[in-house]
Amino acid sequence: MDEPMRKLLLIVALVGFAVSADAHPPNHAKQPVYPRIDVIGPVGNRLPASYARRYNRPRYITGKIAYWIAPSSQEAMAWHRAEHRGAYHPNLPRLETHYFYPKPYEALPIGPRPRPEDDSEGFLEELLLEGPEDLPEDFPPPADLGR
Repeated sequence: MDEPMRKLLLIVALVGFAVSADAHPPNHAKQPVYPRIDVIGPVGNRLPASYARRYNRPRYITGKIAYWIAPSSQEAMAWHRAEHRGAYHPNLPRLETHYFYPKPYEALPIGPRPRPEDDSEGFLEELLLEGPEDLPEDFPPPADLGR
């Protein structure tokens, strides 16, 4: 490269650096604010109650399809119970099942596990209380637990 080209590139680079150093971010406080239009609107709780909520059972067709695809699914089992109770006959009200026995978590005993009868530590303590002279010769000494 010749000398005038180098000078020109240096001047352009210096001017470019000077201009970029003078730049500042835009002032967001003075920009106009356009409100967003709510196209769908609030749905909320104004929707009508679903079939499953009103009658406490799935719809007949969806429950039957669910029973055909996966019989062990919750919807399929609910459909099967409702079908055998005759809940899908016309003009039947909502049916609710009441259980008159305790829940499994209420019937289970709560508390710590019982202490086992065969307590090897207690057996060792009883041997030591009788005296170390009563122990056999090949009996290992008790471990030092830092007491």
